[in-house]
Amino acid sequence: MPRPILTDEIIEDARRKKKKLDRHLQEEMDNDEELSEKYDKIEKKLSKQSVYKSRRIENAKQKKRSKSINKWLLIVIFIVIVLLVLFVWYYFL
Repeated sequence: MPRPILTDEIIEDARRKKKKLDRHLQEEMDNDEELSEKYDKIEKKLSKQSVYKSRRIENAKQKKRSKSINKWLLIVIFIVIVLLVLFVWYYFL
């Protein structure tokens, strides 16, 4: 049986439910100091993890990019050397 297609009503309903849950969580945090502290600790931990993950991803992208640049630079240098050798060989020998 195929899955139902997301319609505007389903998306809007999900948004309303999310807003309702956010308001409910905010009310609970305002009323409960212990819950508020626990939520803050979890939020800080998640933000640190996301920063570490994004740095790791950026480092991987940078390494891949530098490998590609080095490869093309080596190819261009090799072609220039070959052309220089051919030029010298043709005109001077």
